[in-house]
This record gives sequence, C-alpha cells and structure tokens, in this order.
Amino acid sequence: MSKYVRPVPAVRTLMVVCAHPYDATFALGGVIAAFACAGTSVHILCLTHGRTPDPRPRRRIDRARDLGRATRHLGADDVTMLDHAPGTLALTSLDALADEILTIRQSADAMLTVDATGDDAHPDHVRAMRAAYRAASKQGSTLYAWTLRPGQAFRGRQVLVVDVDRERQRAATACHTGLGPDDPLRRRWQLQQDRSERLVVLRSERTTTPVFARNA
Repeated sequence: MSKYVRPVPAVRTLMVVCAHPYDATFALGGVIAAFACAGTSVHILCLTHGRTPDPRPRRRIDRARDLGRATRHLGADDVTMLDHAPGTLALTSLDALADEILTIRQSADAMLTVDATGDDAHPDHVRAMRAAYRAASKQGSTLYAWTLRPGQAFRGRQVLVVDVDRERQRAATACHTGLGPDDPLRRRWQLQQDRSERLVVLRSERTTTPVFARNA
C-alpha cells in the first residue's frame, strides 16, 4: 500500500525518458521516487550528457557517475546515458530516437518525460517528449509528462495530482557534483517544498492523436 494520500498510478514497469541528466533529479526526482516506493520497476534513459556542450570526456564520465548515484537514491532499477550532444536532438529522426528508447526497454507499461508542450520549452525537451510519444505509441504504453503548467492548460487531457518524495529527491540532487551551491538550478529546487506534482497524460491506450501540434 502506498504511503501517499494521492499515490502515483499503479504501474509495473516505468521507462523515464530525459533530455538532460538534471531532468531525472531536479524535475522528475520526486515522481520517480514515488513510483519506486509504490513498487514500480523504474528504468531511466538520459539522451544527452548535459545542459550545454562540453567536449571533455572526463566531464561526461563524471555526469554519468553522478546520475547513477542520484538515481539509486530515487530507487530506480537502472539508468542509461546516451551520448547525444546537448542541443542536437533535433538532428536525429524521431523514429531513430524512439528506437533507441525501445532498445533500452521494450516492455514498459508506461513512460514518463518532461512536459514540453509550452511555447517556451527547451528544444531538447521538445524532442525528448516527442520521441517518448513515438516510442509509447509503438509499444502501446501510457505516457505521463511532469508539468509545472496549470491543469487548465491541457484541455481534454487528464491531469493527475500526485504526492512525491522530496526527501529522496533532495538526496539525489545533492549527488550532482558539477553544480555549485549557488547554481540557479540547484537554488530553485532547494526552495521546492510542496509535496505534490502534476502529471499530464499525453497518451493512453485510447489516445489517437498527440496533445502537441508542432511538426515532427
């Protein structure tokens, strides 16, 4: 039984698709921990090695190590980091990205990504969301997107409010050694005390068209 008043959906296997390493912890960390606590087998895929390009192999190794440590705090089963350069996901076709996702995990009941349906969404987030949608469609999975946008922004779509695990999330974010204590991203999420998050259902078994209307 979940310890949360508003638990995450009952899912056996969850595939998390992130554009950047920090998405899995600062954005999705509380939700991932809640799924893991509910008994879900969680598998994380990060498509790039950072928010900005860094040609130094050592930095990519460090980020992969930090993400591995962080996701263990969240209770995830495993994490995979691909080597797409930040800002270049749009250069790879959606089918190719979807195939990479499905190569990592072909039998996920559901997928989780970052909502990128807003006009100000990062291009890598848009591509990761669309690739996750393509992969979920290919294997018939539900697709949830963590969002900061209000529920009324998603007309006709189900928006779930779920309780999350901030304690595990804070432990995970502390693993990112490449971020200084005054980094804006770290400061922003250290102030996050609300124990709930919103998940919009971008795709369910009944979904026939995507919620976003941008060209592929």
